[in-house]
Amino acid sequence: MNLKKKLWIVALAGVLPWAGAHAQSAAELQKEIQSLKAQLQTLQQKVEAITAQPDVTPLSQQVNRLEQRLDLGEDDTEQSGFKGLKINGVMEAAFKRNTTSASNEFSASAGYGAEEFGMIQITKESQDGEGVDWTLRLLPGGDPMVQEASLSIPLNKNSRIIAGLIPDFQGYEYIFPNANPTLGNQLITHNALYDLAGATAYTGVGMAYSLGGGKYAFKWVVGNADGASDDNSAPRAVAWFDTGAGLIQPDPVSVAESMAKTVVFAYRGDWYVNDTSYVALSGLHGRGNRVFDIMALDGGITRGDWQVNGQFSIGRMDRAGANGGGTSWQGVSGLVGYKIVPRLQLLARADYLMNSENGGGTYYDNGGINGNGLGPERASDGSFAYAADTGLATKGANLMRLTVGTNYQVNSTTQWKTEFRLDQSSGYNFLSTGGLTYSKDKQSMATSLVLSF
Repeated sequence: MNLKKKLWIVALAGVLPWAGAHAQSAAELQKEIQSLKAQLQTLQQKVEAITAQPDVTPLSQQVNRLEQRLDLGEDDTEQSGFKGLKINGVMEAAFKRNTTSASNEFSASAGYGAEEFGMIQITKESQDGEGVDWTLRLLPGGDPMVQEASLSIPLNKNSRIIAGLIPDFQGYEYIFPNANPTLGNQLITHNALYDLAGATAYTGVGMAYSLGGGKYAFKWVVGNADGASDDNSAPRAVAWFDTGAGLIQPDPVSVAESMAKTVVFAYRGDWYVNDTSYVALSGLHGRGNRVFDIMALDGGITRGDWQVNGQFSIGRMDRAGANGGGTSWQGVSGLVGYKIVPRLQLLARADYLMNSENGGGTYYDNGGINGNGLGPERASDGSFAYAADTGLATKGANLMRLTVGTNYQVNSTTQWKTEFRLDQSSGYNFLSTGGLTYSKDKQSMATSLVLSF
């Protein structure tokens, strides 16, 4: 029997003799007994109501044990170094075909030399809560395999130190094929300015700022850019020419004078006009082994079902022309996207790159024939205009690209893309795989399945 119920019965038992002793008659005693029974019944109901209430002690103990387990789990995560760790990435399976190679190729990328591969990104925040974080971005099968290895250290709420291997941040396109606003590209391939007229990555140290409550952003880096381009151990050979006695090749020239690293200053400023549009100005200036200057203005707007992006770039580089002289280039690119239904986006992009000076040449392409349509402007037989005294090319080819495609969002993590691209050169600058025929254009078709995680 419950302890509280026993106490009530003992108390009542003590009252009954007292009540009997003072009763005047049997009728009065009977009346007193009935009254005490009614009180006893009421007290029993109260006792039963109290005993029916749930015991909260076991529940609180369970909560305490759960909290202890969570604390132990957090301690184990922190001690093992996994606290603040995040892993994500993207993979692409693709089919591609173009008219110069006339081959059917299935691969992990449809970028046509744009260095698009599967990507794994690892980010880690500091365990001490001070906001220090680092990013490691790997491209399995890529060259180089490490695309980013950077750290970010806050000085205050508006400024951070950035350092390490940092991808180039000019223009409106990003390297990866997933349509992510900070990493990806809606189409499969890239525009001509991304491929041919800008750097790939920087290794150095700089600062990043956020101003006006996030309305403005600015960052800069001092360091080296594309170290492999500073290696002149295998200088490029300039074009052949005909002296009447046979084909002769002049002495090779190299954009880089030695293997010393070029020092660069790169920067970018963004103005976020509103929630749907932005304008940005960026630049890259290199001195030392290589000498070059590149500037770009880009912007974009996304409103409703429409997306529009544009970019204008100019640049110059010493010894980058096909004849070994300095060259300059100007280029423009525009992208338009429209979602006919929430999951299906239609896309169109147009690019134009002009670089006719000294036989042609940009930051990435130094006057060679590598299938991109640049280099000395050639006739249908492969010949080109050259200076009589040197035999070196005098005029470079300009390049136009027109790309159309679709982007279908299969689910929250998967995209199916299709693309057709026409590359048109001002000369016969596309060489077939066998090296026998020249053409003014190249047509490319690709489709890919992209998984983001």
